[in-house]
Amino acid sequence: MSRIEQALEKAMHMRDSVKRPAADMNGDVKTIDRTAEVTEFQVRESIVDVSQVDKHIVCLTDPQSPASEQYRKLRARILATTHTPADGDLQNTLMVASADVGEGKTITSINFAIALAQELDHTVLLVDADLRKPSVHTYLGIPAGPGLSEYLLGQVELPDVLINTGIGRLVLLPAGTPPDNPSELLSSHRMKDLVQEMKYRYNDRYIIFDSSPILVSSDALSLSSNVDGILLVVQAAKTPEKVVKKAVSVLKDTPILGVVYNNVPDYLGKSLHPYYYYRYGREAGETKTPGNNGKK
Repeated sequence: MSRIEQALEKAMHMRDSVKRPAADMNGDVKTIDRTAEVTEFQVRESIVDVSQVDKHIVCLTDPQSPASEQYRKLRARILATTHTPADGDLQNTLMVASADVGEGKTITSINFAIALAQELDHTVLLVDADLRKPSVHTYLGIPAGPGLSEYLLGQVELPDVLINTGIGRLVLLPAGTPPDNPSELLSSHRMKDLVQEMKYRYNDRYIIFDSSPILVSSDALSLSSNVDGILLVVQAAKTPEKVVKKAVSVLKDTPILGVVYNNVPDYLGKSLHPYYYYRYGREAGETKTPGNNGKK
């Protein structure tokens, strides 16, 4: 078993074998020494404090809300769409992307990952692959630290940067410090090897990547070649159709599993449903969610 495999397995089973430490007053991430069999590894564990989580992460802050239910519906559709085909190759590496900044891709990534992690049959690894403007840790109230960029640069081992969040069966791989060459790192052999090893280690795991905006840099295109499918987040009543079409054309070699409409205007939402309107299809799906006030 490789070090990557051992690190992932250890992170997912950590709560079952190690007593969770009390968080300190500053909310700092704790480093935990494992039992004698695995003392060569250490894993960061951050017990997410819901009071510190951004209010738009509704699957944590307001789990009974209609908005949370929309993410659970999205979960159900994605699970149905990515079911294991006859050849047994699970489509479990998914990138959440948007054409431009401020369309809600990061909020969608986190809520979707939490909804998946709370489902009984699957584990989830959420990867902040927006190496230019990482924010997943901020939304979850987790202190900044090393992450994917340091791993790809060979500065740390994977166990040093995986975070067991304590949210369902969710493990986080944060982005780390923004590097000078994000696109090159995401297209590197080290990144490809990491994705492949994560993909095939467990048949119940989903890996969700929060990417940089598609039309802002080449980072998302570099990452897209490593994933099985894409969820495209579009801000309703804001993103021009021609911009969406351009983004789709850039990603033409990777299947787009569906489209999430974000920040739906009140008048449109109320005319279709008291809160939201939901529709999804295999070729071009749509999920309409409430506004996020321009958040990523």
